Amino acid sequence: MKRRAAVEPTIGHLKSEHRLERNRLKGSVGDAINAILGAAAMNFQKLQGFFWHFYLHVLRQLIFPLFPITSFRLSP
Repeated sequence: MKRRAAVEPTIGHLKSEHRLERNRLKGSVGDAINAILGAAAMNFQKLQGFFWHFYLHVLRQLIFPLFPITSFRLSP
């Protein structure tokens, strides 16, 4: 039951976001192909998110040395 509880959200996400709700391919081979393509689409989406965050990190490292943020000091 614990394993099923961990897998159910993933299956629900695949069904709603990656067109796994309706199988348009014929037979058991079509079922397998549809499941693999849905999982591949989910993995590509995760990879795209990783590259986006990596790009923002690199961009931040390149821009902030050009415009350093100076600390503000309040005079007593």
